Amino acid sequence: MNKPDLTKPTRQELRGFLVIFVFEVQKILRAFWPVFILIFAQKKLLPASITIPMAIGIVILLILVHAILYYLNFYFYIDDNQFIIKKGYIRKKVLSIPLERIQSVNTKQNLLQQLLNVYSLEVDTAGSAGKELKIYSLSGSYTDHLTQFLQSHKENANEEKSESISNTNEEVEIIKLSPSDLLRVGISQNHLRTGLIILAFGSQIVDQIQDLFKVETDAYSDTFQNIMSNSGILFYTGLAIFALVVSIFATLVITVIKYYDFKLVKYQKSYRITSGLFNKRKVLLPFNKVQQLNWETGPIKKMFGIFKISFKQAVSKQVQQKQVVDAPGCLEQHIESVRDELFKGDLPDCSEKIYSHRRYFNLLWFVRGLLPAIIPIPLYIFEPLWLIAGGAWLVLSGFYCWMMVRKSYFQFNKSQLIVGKGAINTVWQQAAAFKTQSVDFRQSFFQKRRGLASLRVNNASGQIDIPYIPEDMASKLMNYLLYHVETSDEKWM
Repeated sequence: MNKPDLTKPTRQELRGFLVIFVFEVQKILRAFWPVFILIFAQKKLLPASITIPMAIGIVILLILVHAILYYLNFYFYIDDNQFIIKKGYIRKKVLSIPLERIQSVNTKQNLLQQLLNVYSLEVDTAGSAGKELKIYSLSGSYTDHLTQFLQSHKENANEEKSESISNTNEEVEIIKLSPSDLLRVGISQNHLRTGLIILAFGSQIVDQIQDLFKVETDAYSDTFQNIMSNSGILFYTGLAIFALVVSIFATLVITVIKYYDFKLVKYQKSYRITSGLFNKRKVLLPFNKVQQLNWETGPIKKMFGIFKISFKQAVSKQVQQKQVVDAPGCLEQHIESVRDELFKGDLPDCSEKIYSHRRYFNLLWFVRGLLPAIIPIPLYIFEPLWLIAGGAWLVLSGFYCWMMVRKSYFQFNKSQLIVGKGAINTVWQQAAAFKTQSVDFRQSFFQKRRGLASLRVNNASGQIDIPYIPEDMASKLMNYLLYHVETSDEKWM
């Protein structure tokens, strides 16, 4: 089978036009759904000659015309070490992306794309702040060839490149999550966070419904308030248990949808991660473009002996959280294997652990415990329960901050930096010294009196904080990191 010509301006696959249309419909609905609901609820807003079906037909026709023009005016190709995307029919736009700045190339397949046998492709760069670098409809063969080219390309080609490309079929499977693994991962997730998201999302929907149907909802609102005010502790206990069960079930469902058929495969000098049930995702992540490696565990994860790994790449601040590639359900040997590959076996595990000074607890407890307890002081006078709650908060926050100080440390071996942190969960961050971009030396008045300081080591993916260490040690570490960056000839991305 002949390889496609990547230098020829190419349109998206025609059979995937329906995908483009659906994505445009989704954009319109996300932007104007309150307006559409208002029109459906208040039909009088429409002219007398236009019915609801006619209005829907007009909107669909306009979106269809827009999708056709979008498709006809969208081209992409490779030209002189640049990935070029041309789009737009009213306002023409040309995106030119240097190949060496490409961080990762991700492919996805939702249900509709699976039915049409097409893929969407997203190109992530260190400076992209959105999803403009996205192609919705590509054939499988074209996607594979373009992905391989974009990830393996180097501006200065050499013999190592040609040798690497000749071994494109060599793969080593590192992690594959079975259904039982997915169950363990789901159970070990943060169910409280899921519950809060459900609560926030549900409250927003309820508020919108109340605004649109105020008269109809007033009666139900009064009935609900009466039930809540007349209920005892047994009712609230049952309600809390029900909320917990819903949160756990929702977390399990989300985990299965996100990580179904998860695989982490070593592919040339990169990792290929595939996962997803309804929205299949494939990420090719070169070793040299990983700026920082994080891994973490928690009480439930420890029971199962599993960790979660996060690969952090060079991204803009607007999309830092979205650009983290993670791998759940990892065992300790998986972490050691990944670290050996990314950091070339030069690990600082045997070096001395330098823990944060105990004075770090004072700062944490003041910010997280004392200040929140001081704010509601007027309530303590009128309601004894608030006083009890404030005292309990001081104790619990003190324990939480003590746990944070116990887990706060760093290790360094002149080429790698590891920082430990966390309270309930335990998180480790590791980065190569030569990928440091800047170091912030921070010292408050209270720290200076006690000969302490804090460092923030910045790289292209974010920062690593080292709080409350001896001042002379912080100064030496900062100077060494900056010296190492200046003298190192290794490429940081």
